[in-house]
Amino acid sequence: MEEEAVIFLLQRAISGKHQMRSAFTRGSVRGSIYVEGVLDADTISLLNSTPGIIQKSSGIIHQSIDPSDWVKLLTMHNPMTVVKAGQWIRVRTGVYKGDVGFVKCIEPWGAQVLVVPRIKTLTPGTATSLKRKRTAIRPEPRLFDPATFLSVFQRKPKPQRDGTYTFRRLVFDHGLLQLDLDLHSIFLNSAGIPSQILGLFRLASHPALTGTKFPCPEEWIFEEGERVIISSSEKEATIAAVKSSHLEVDLVSNEGIEVVSWYNVCKTFSPGDFVCVTSGQSRGTMGWVDCISNDIAHLLEYKEKGNISTSSDDIKVSFILIPADIY
Repeated sequence: MEEEAVIFLLQRAISGKHQMRSAFTRGSVRGSIYVEGVLDADTISLLNSTPGIIQKSSGIIHQSIDPSDWVKLLTMHNPMTVVKAGQWIRVRTGVYKGDVGFVKCIEPWGAQVLVVPRIKTLTPGTATSLKRKRTAIRPEPRLFDPATFLSVFQRKPKPQRDGTYTFRRLVFDHGLLQLDLDLHSIFLNSAGIPSQILGLFRLASHPALTGTKFPCPEEWIFEEGERVIISSSEKEATIAAVKSSHLEVDLVSNEGIEVVSWYNVCKTFSPGDFVCVTSGQSRGTMGWVDCISNDIAHLLEYKEKGNISTSSDDIKVSFILIPADIY
C-alpha cells in the first residue's frame, strides 16, 4: 500500500503546481510514506486524493524534519524489525513459518536468509490421500543434493556460476535454501534450536557460516563444575562459566581460563556415573555408565521396579557420545 501511494504521487505531481521534490517509503517501516516539498494547498489536495492515505479529523498531520536528519530517513529502520547479517532468526510467515534461519546479508528491501530445505516428495498414494483429505504433510528438513533431487523429481536443477543451483524460483546454496524475505517476515530467534537443525547448518559448510558462533543446541545441558575435555587440544578442564555463545573452562593444568565453543568440548564420565540421555533415539533413558569406548557410551539402564540394574543385554544401552547429550 505504501508503494502504491508513492507511485500515485509521483505520477500525479505536476511540475510548477506541486512543489514536491521527492516521495519515498522504507520497506522496513510500514504505515508511513515520506514526502519532501512545500506543504501548500495544492500538495495537500494531492495527498488527500492519494489512495491509502487515511485522513484524521484534524487533517494531515505534518512534522518538520531537521535538514541534518534528511539523509538518515533514507536508511532508517523500524526498531522492531532490525536484524543484522550473521544473526539467527525464525521465519514468521509462509511455508517455512517457525523454522530457524541464518541471515546471510541485509538488502534495502529486506534480508537474504538461509534455511534448511523442506522439499515435498510425494508418492502417488500420498498425493491421492492429500487430495482426498486436503491436508498438508510438512516435509522433514534435509540438505539439498543435486543428484538426489534429480532422482526424486526427474528434473535437473540448473547449476550457476556462483556455485548455487536453481530450480524454478528456488535457489539452493551449499545445500541450504536461500529465501528473500522482507524484514517483517522474520524475527530474532530467542528460543532453543534443535541439535538436528544446527547439525545440518554445520554440515552445509556455507561460507557465510564460517567463523560463526553456533548457539548451544536446546538438548545440550552444560553446568558449572562439570568435567570436560577440549577436543582440539585434548586438555582436561572444568566448566567455569556458561555463556550465551560459548563456555569458559578452567584448565586442570593450571593454564587458566580458556574460552571454547560448545562444539569443541566433550563431557567426561567414569564407570558408575548415573546419567540421563537428553537427545537422539535414546532420549530420556537413565542409567549407570558401564564403559565408554571409541566415543560409544554403554549404559546399564535404570529400571523403576526395585531400582535394580544388571548387565544383561536386554537393558544395555549403547549410543554415540556427542558433546553434551548426557548429563
